[in-house]
Amino acid sequence: MNKVSIIIPCFNAGEFLQETMQSALAQTYPDIEIVIVDDGSPDPATQLLLDQANWPRTRIIRQKNAGPAAARNRAVQEATGKYILPLDADDTIEPEYVAKAVAVLDARPEVGVVYCKANKFGAEQGPWSLPAYTLRELVIDNVIFVTALYRKDDWASVGGYNEKLRHGVEDYDFWIKLVHLGRDVVQLNEHLFNYRIQHRSRTTSFHNERSNVIATYADIFRANHEFYLAHAEFLFEHRLGLYDELAYWRGRYGKIDAFFKRHRFVLLVARMISRTFNRR
Repeated sequence: MNKVSIIIPCFNAGEFLQETMQSALAQTYPDIEIVIVDDGSPDPATQLLLDQANWPRTRIIRQKNAGPAAARNRAVQEATGKYILPLDADDTIEPEYVAKAVAVLDARPEVGVVYCKANKFGAEQGPWSLPAYTLRELVIDNVIFVTALYRKDDWASVGGYNEKLRHGVEDYDFWIKLVHLGRDVVQLNEHLFNYRIQHRSRTTSFHNERSNVIATYADIFRANHEFYLAHAEFLFEHRLGLYDELAYWRGRYGKIDAFFKRHRFVLLVARMISRTFNRR
């Protein structure tokens, strides 16, 4: 039986970590270990929880704050499992996730990444409607969340997570590198991962700062230019598809837009009415 290391980077997540740990320890797959890396949390409640923790099969490592990518790399370095499952400190997994993902990696050596479908909880509820994985979708944007099972040897082959990507989507860069190695990706047709939505998080802050988004994706493109060159057709198909969509909407609503430009007073009144109803 191949051991699985569930790695959990933690930064000020004491409010949610107990629930996350319960889900990790509830796995039906018997041969697991859990490696928590506290990434320099200044939060007293988080520190107290980690100081008093007595979770079985769990190691807690502390380091100065270096970001999620560095925390994951440290956890994988310390891990003794053949397979790695990252889990953020505020998310949860269903009891069968590890067992079902391991079965795929054990049976299919060409597969390098196994993930599942996901539900959202917290500030939002319901299925997380990500596009299903295809190579085309991955070229355009990330469709694999961070909590996916992979081989530790593959992590070493690509040099781990890029620690320069401090703002976000370091997992996207990592999946690109694994796929570029020639690894296949499998999505389990079950909702086995639960993604917590918070009103304020690193992800929401990242997407609210357009300059950070542009710089981060540009860095990922430069670091993986061979991957993008090999699949450039997908990028231009997507670009031309956006042009077609824009032309469609302009053709459908262009007359309305032109009317409001000619009668700006009507547009002003419409905005005032909209603001009035939004306050209610």
